[in-house]
Amino acid sequence: MLFNYKNFLLTMMSVELMYLGVVTSFILHSSACHDARSAVYGLILLVLAACESAIGLGILIVLYRFGRSIDFAAYQNLGG
Repeated sequence: MLFNYKNFLLTMMSVELMYLGVVTSFILHSSACHDARSAVYGLILLVLAACESAIGLGILIVLYRFGRSIDFAAYQNLGG
């Protein structure tokens, strides 16, 4: 993410993959230790990842409607 900050879609996909890795580790820990708390944490994290994905896609749609491009370099003059 540090080296590819200009491609928004690739950054969002990378964050989602990291979320899925953490959720998988929570689920595996839950099944190994017979602890339902880890499964609940994984489910909550999965819901938060879905919300983050919906917000990111909303931002992506607004940026595309604004400038017909999703390249971050085209939006440097917005200054936000």
